[in-house]
Amino acid sequence: MSKNIFEETRKSYRENTERLILETELVRKLNGVIKKLNDEVDTLNRKNENLNDAVGMLTKQKEYLQSKLREKGGVINEKSNVGSTREEIRG
Repeated sequence: MSKNIFEETRKSYRENTERLILETELVRKLNGVIKKLNDEVDTLNRKNENLNDAVGMLTKQKEYLQSKLREKGGVINEKSNVGSTREEIRG
């Protein structure tokens, strides 16, 4: 009987060890996927910041050019959407 109990205990430990090894490998792979996704999010955030900077510069340029046009007595198209957000345009 004790040999049978020993074999069952050994088998149980082996199964638990195999499961832990598989779970550890799964966690490593999931951490790799999470890291790649976080890197992609960081890249998209940087691109978004760059686009926001570009929109800000274009808005300032538009305002400057409009002020110069006013100084010269020109007509300004106030319906221009340059520098407006989507919500402002849909408004």
